[in-house]
Amino acid sequence: MYQSLRTAFARVRAGHPVDWSLVLQGLLNVGVDRKLIDKAAEAKVYGAGVYKVTILNEEAFLEIEHLISPVDKSSRSAASLSGNSHAVSVNGAMLAVWAADEPESVNRIFKDELPMPQPGRRHALITENEECFLNKEATYRFVKEHCEVGHSYEDIEFIYGSGNSVSNKRIIPYLKSFDGDVMCLFDVDLGGLKIYANLLSAGLPVETTYYLVPMDLRDRLQRSKRKASAKELDALSQVYGKSELTDKVIGAIRHYKTTIEQESYRADG
Repeated sequence: MYQSLRTAFARVRAGHPVDWSLVLQGLLNVGVDRKLIDKAAEAKVYGAGVYKVTILNEEAFLEIEHLISPVDKSSRSAASLSGNSHAVSVNGAMLAVWAADEPESVNRIFKDELPMPQPGRRHALITENEECFLNKEATYRFVKEHCEVGHSYEDIEFIYGSGNSVSNKRIIPYLKSFDGDVMCLFDVDLGGLKIYANLLSAGLPVETTYYLVPMDLRDRLQRSKRKASAKELDALSQVYGKSELTDKVIGAIRHYKTTIEQESYRADG
């Protein structure tokens, strides 16, 4: 499986057509996140099993190439992929961060042979949604007005953590080194709750690590068209008991049988 995927990616690099439908299914089968795939490349069908693939995002495409590359036995296996998120590169980890007075985001690189980066601000606001990260000013207004965040905009480092990668063992010490709070703006669903639970299990203190939800959460769940499956509702028991707030969130999800994608917060302006 991995060899055929690597061959297909080499053909894409060379500008040759591939059967992208088979490649896509193969990537999903080994656990690569669909959002990462869609970010990395776009395929146009020219015939039965013939697709012209265009690389949209070099960084995302390269990350997938790392994930399907031969396993390094001396490090974390690239094949150890989560069932609902993708893992980081076997040789390290990376976070995109952005502070108020910086013209653009920067990448924090975490590798065993490099010194650990240091936070640029007192508090961290983690979002797993790229749109919310890229529009950090609007995201800040939302958490200030709807989630009772009282910290000033200038004191916050905005962090884009794609899926569960933010709980990577190399990144955890960095998150622990913030002097203030680590605020998590995740989806209000099983996936978002799992990421938060993983951060706590990795050692982030519950006293300063917050799962942000809007004050009108129940109204939003009641209006939401994003239905929670019976399987997801049952699986919420896996993350019950992590904090008083998240237990209330779980109760609300079970009551309304709906979930909320954090990108919907963008509708609030």
